[in-house]
Amino acid sequence: MTSDAVQDRTVTELTAGRGRGPGSLLLAAAEPAGHCHVLRCSEQIDPSRLMCRHHWYRVPKQLRDQVWATWQSGRGTLSIEHQSAVHLAIAACRDRTGAESSSAA
Repeated sequence: MTSDAVQDRTVTELTAGRGRGPGSLLLAAAEPAGHCHVLRCSEQIDPSRLMCRHHWYRVPKQLRDQVWATWQSGRGTLSIEHQSAVHLAIAACRDRTGAESSSAA
């Protein structure tokens, strides 16, 4: 049995919030939409994200894990380790996307 208060809440309200990663309501409400950091991608994304879902899953899992590990819930965003991981992820995505588009030509 569920209470009326829980039934009236949206899924976003129940799953988002402080301390739950980049989907937090605090981050989403504070900034306007951003753009994917991969060149020539115009996809609008939440400003707390690095890139759109399509490009993020083109990054090898080991590199995605490195970006998350160095992010440290936002505390590591200015660290050299995180900046390096971000640049490697963007480059890896660009390399994989470039290889696919040149082979299709």
